[in-house]
Order: sequence, then structure tokens, then C-alpha cells
Amino acid sequence: MRRIEIAGVSMHKQTIYNSSRHPANQLKLQIAPFLLWLLSASCFPYSNQIQNDRDRVLEQFPDASRSYELDGSNHYMRTGEGQDLLVFVHGSPGAWDSFAGFLTDPDLVRRARMISVDRPGFGKSTPGVPEPSLLKQAQRIRQAILKEKGSGRVILIGHSFGGPLIAKLAMLDPGEYRALIFVAASVDPELEVVHWYQNAADLRAVRLILPEDLDVTNREILPLKQELIELLPWWQKIQCDVSVIQGLDDTLVPPGNADFLKAHLPQARIVTVPGLNHFVPWARPDLIKTEILARLNQK
Repeated sequence: MRRIEIAGVSMHKQTIYNSSRHPANQLKLQIAPFLLWLLSASCFPYSNQIQNDRDRVLEQFPDASRSYELDGSNHYMRTGEGQDLLVFVHGSPGAWDSFAGFLTDPDLVRRARMISVDRPGFGKSTPGVPEPSLLKQAQRIRQAILKEKGSGRVILIGHSFGGPLIAKLAMLDPGEYRALIFVAASVDPELEVVHWYQNAADLRAVRLILPEDLDVTNREILPLKQELIELLPWWQKIQCDVSVIQGLDDTLVPPGNADFLKAHLPQARIVTVPGLNHFVPWARPDLIKTEILARLNQK
């Protein structure tokens, strides 16, 4: 019986073979690629940073009135006191604290009011209950925008899954937004590929063992390709300024998404960065801040 060493853990080949034949273990082996894919998308390398940023928001802005729940199910966090409004929309999985570092940035706090939403299914917005429709998600985010919008300009920032959502918002209300900032955004339907293990993870037996956030993530990503196809006729409605930030080493959202945005939004400013991965809000927040300030400084 040959001994196998994997990542410092020694196992016996015969033991592995026998245990793998158990039906429950076979199921786990089948969905292992999916779990690894989701974990790579869940920002776990930056979990400590996200927690620290979240704690800083709650310490700096302890007033509970800065945390809002519309209709008891549509939650977002607000900071800043400026006239213009910045709206941050997170990816999948995620929550409002994906952008917590921006909510305490002194330059941004002075210049604008900021809201960071919990998208449906995440955080305090109907947790565990996904909303596969981009239209319905956008309508819920729009409720928060209408509540917070004053006489100033509104700038939308969307990371990953948040990208098609800020596009949908701009398609619903052309002329209402000063600028859109797409960050590693999943927008090209041709580049959306559904893998077999994503379909396997949608089976009820598998969903029972998935963490809630990962289950919501899979259930909203599975229909995304068709949702993006339905957006195709509407891109010409977006006439506002656009910035696109894309890492060229992004293994989760192909860099070709930036080419898609450039083709459909010729006014877009494209920022591509060699060596940068998918996690731009934590790896290179300066890139996003630079684009925000550039738009705020425009008359």
C-alpha cells in the first residue's frame, strides 16, 4: 500500500480509494472543483482587510442611522456628507463592506456622500434568497439611490457582478448618472461560461451542504449569461462618462470584458493593469479612487 504526500498531509492510497467509493464522498469529490472555484472568487485572501475596514467604518460612524433598511429587506451603509453621491455595488459573493475602505477614505468623505449596498441575497438584504433578475436587483438598488440622491451628481461603481448592475441602472434611467466605473466587470455574454460543476451545485442535495453565500452566488451566476444577452440592445442608451478598470491577470473575469465595454461604450476610458488579479478593490483601491476623484473634479 503506497503512501501519498499531499500538501504536507500523508495518506494511504488504499484508504483514499475505499473512502472515495462512498456515495457521499463521491458527491463531495464531484463538486470539489466548484467549491475551489467559488472559494477563489470569495475574496478570502482579503478577509482580514475587509474585516478591518468594516470595523473602521463602524467605529468612525457609530450612528445607527447610517445603516438603512428599505422595506425591511434592502440594506445599505452610508457615510460622507458631500453633495455628490457615490454608489458602490459589490460582486458575488460580497456585501456592503466590500467597499468599506472607501467609506472611510478622508478625501472621499469630504467630497461626497457614499452608499454601499447589500445586494439581494447578501448581508442584510434578504440573506440567502437570491434574485437572478438584473432588472429586479437594479430596481432595489435604485430605491436606495432615490432616497439618498440630492441635487448633486451620482456616480456608480460596480465590481464584478456589480458591473452589469450599474449598466442596467444607467439603461433604466439614461441621463441620471454622471459616470459609471466598471471594475473587473462581468458584462460580455460570450465570455460567460457555465461549468458542469456549477450545474451540479444547483442540485438540492448539494445546495444543502453549501455555505449560504456560495449557494446564492451560484444561483445568481447560472442565469447571468442570458441576462447579459438581454442587455445587448440597450448599451447605446449609456451616454454618460465611463471608466473601466481591468486586471490583465484576472482569472475570474476575463480581460476581454474590457474590450466588450470599449466596443459598446466608445466614450469609455480603459485602464488595464498587467499583473493585477480580480480583487481590484483591495489589491489596488488607488485605481478606483483616482477614477472617482477625476469624475468628481470634472465640472
